[in-house]
Amino acid sequence: MTSSRRASFALLSGLSLATALTACSTQADAGTGDATNDSGYADGTYEATGNYESPAGKETIDVSVTLDGGVVSAVDVTPEATNPTSKTWQTAFASGVSDEVVGKAIDEVELDAVSGASLTTEGFTAALDQIAADARG
Repeated sequence: MTSSRRASFALLSGLSLATALTACSTQADAGTGDATNDSGYADGTYEATGNYESPAGKETIDVSVTLDGGVVSAVDVTPEATNPTSKTWQTAFASGVSDEVVGKAIDEVELDAVSGASLTTEGFTAALDQIAADARG
């Protein structure tokens, strides 16, 4: 092989290697990410307590939400009402809220009433707002 052919071969080999390494690097970077993904929310399970006013006075509701890519993948609501009527509404809310929020982006969750419980929704929304703030870091 002549020296100019060797130089050309070496140059082409070097370029091929550089291109291959660049492609591998790009693919590796695409598969990694930090705790906050494209949604701006860190994945994980968050808890908050929401407060609201009922005809019987101030009530609270405990909310746990799991986020995956900014989407609600699980929700758990624990009734904490002290008034029996409020506890009934919170229990009804807790049994139906999953159907309303799981699978939705946290920024898109808007509830008016769940299982007839409109005031409990206020407490849930307050807790969800706190969870969103916590997940943004």
